[in-house]
Amino acid sequence: MDLKSELLHSTKKRFNKGIFPSDYLVFFYGIYLILICLLFYNKISLPGLYIFLNLVMMAILLISICFEERNTKSAIYWLHALMPLISLALYYTQSTVFDNLFFAETFDNLLQKWDFAFFGVSLNRVFPALLNSLFVDEVMHMFYFSFYLILFVPGIIMLSRRYRYFHEMVFSLTLMMYVHFLFFMFFPTDGPLSDRNILFQNGIIFIPLMNFIYRVGEYGGGAFPSTHVSAVVILFLYMRHFFKKFSWVIGYFCVGIIVSTVYCSYHFTIDSIAGIITGVIFYFIGRRFYSRFSNSGIELFES
Repeated sequence: MDLKSELLHSTKKRFNKGIFPSDYLVFFYGIYLILICLLFYNKISLPGLYIFLNLVMMAILLISICFEERNTKSAIYWLHALMPLISLALYYTQSTVFDNLFFAETFDNLLQKWDFAFFGVSLNRVFPALLNSLFVDEVMHMFYFSFYLILFVPGIIMLSRRYRYFHEMVFSLTLMMYVHFLFFMFFPTDGPLSDRNILFQNGIIFIPLMNFIYRVGEYGGGAFPSTHVSAVVILFLYMRHFFKKFSWVIGYFCVGIIVSTVYCSYHFTIDSIAGIITGVIFYFIGRRFYSRFSNSGIELFES
């Protein structure tokens, strides 16, 4: 074997040893988004920026894989392990920004009809108007905001304790999110966001905070199914089955987030119910696919 072939073989061996199952998802979806940017370059605002950010994301992941030593105390390991969750913000933003590439209008009118057909009323309007309480409004927005913490906190706790199901949970969660992101591009929906201006005109802490987050980082187009709901359902199922000590905490926030998605007029009721269904489905799909990528979750924690 010549020097070039030996170097290539060594690099490939190190790459295969260092890669996590979730890395495949980050790479493939990143490549897909880059292709979308290239194919619709003249129809997308700032396509070069998105391509650059995707390449940076993938480059950081490649470096993390190459330097992966399964040392759970190292910063590179933590960055590598959490990279799929970090990627969600960048990939979600692009997927919702690109939602008008295939359909100029959203499917919200259709969802409103389905919502009314199932429930007879618009629950997102009924509950806030019925309770008419700034305190309840703030609490519901607090629960909705807590999603951004719940998305990371259980994983960080599991990772710090070298818990064997951490990587499987991240894989299942990332797979669910990416499939939803892909669906949003072909079935764009904004949800009842327009109702928020009427129902929640005042706020103290969490209402203004959520309004700021949606002005800065949320672009709409990804309301059905609710990824907030799907994600917390998956997290709760993992906590309930494999990390029972903290399951009641996650369960408490899971219920609060599900209710708040409708109460705060970020989603129609049917969006959240669909999120519960897809969350359960992807919990089982993620576990099945993960078992094919990795022979043993324990191996991922060898240092």
